[in-house]
Amino acid sequence: MDARKVAEYITQKYYITNPKLQNVLYFIQAKYLLELNKPCFEQTMEARSTGIIVEDVFNEYKLYEGGLIPHDSDSIPDIGDSSLIDEVVKQCNKKSFAQLRDIITRQTPWKEAYNNGYQPEITLDSMKEYFQD
Repeated sequence: MDARKVAEYITQKYYITNPKLQNVLYFIQAKYLLELNKPCFEQTMEARSTGIIVEDVFNEYKLYEGGLIPHDSDSIPDIGDSSLIDEVVKQCNKKSFAQLRDIITRQTPWKEAYNNGYQPEITLDSMKEYFQD
């Protein structure tokens, strides 16, 4: 699936900021890898000081900066079974952006990618290894 489609689903159903959305996508990807043994979306994630970025999604919503992304449609896109995504978003919404960032930046996949300045990509393999332990 395309991460932009996942993000559109989230932004039409929940009120969320772009920085928090980026970090929520990380946890969604982790949940899919852990429970379904496959990624939720195909785009790569990059380690940044703010947590992670999925560049396509970040660019789609960057005009909102840190403000809430408005619902711009009355319909929520159909992405199939959204139960895992809803579960992760609801859990993440209990935490602030700063709390999510702090959790991510203490985890090995983020540390390895962030400290490798030339290749800041958080790999699916590093996530699988970390979350399956």
